[in-house]
Amino acid sequence: MLNHKFLLLLVVLLCASFSFTLADVKELEPVLIKHVNQQNLDGAGQYNHEIEVNNGIRASAKGNVNSVQGEYFLPGEEGPIRVTYTADATGFHPHIN
Repeated sequence: MLNHKFLLLLVVLLCASFSFTLADVKELEPVLIKHVNQQNLDGAGQYNHEIEVNNGIRASAKGNVNSVQGEYFLPGEEGPIRVTYTADATGFHPHIN
């Protein structure tokens, strides 16, 4: 009889622990804060793109069919990591700040 009570208690504790885990996961789900997508601004392929998420990820880019300039931020252990870049006919040129 003691084993059955212990087993029942274990099942109840596992269920309670699982429900807290699900609640914690929902709080950590990323939420889109900002999204801008403007295309063909001048009739010659000019565009502007921005995105921001509540977990610290941000990205922005602007350019045309010949070149792109942008930056993005990623969460890091010692604060955000910022990467700026250009991309053109000579390739992708990132710079970590």
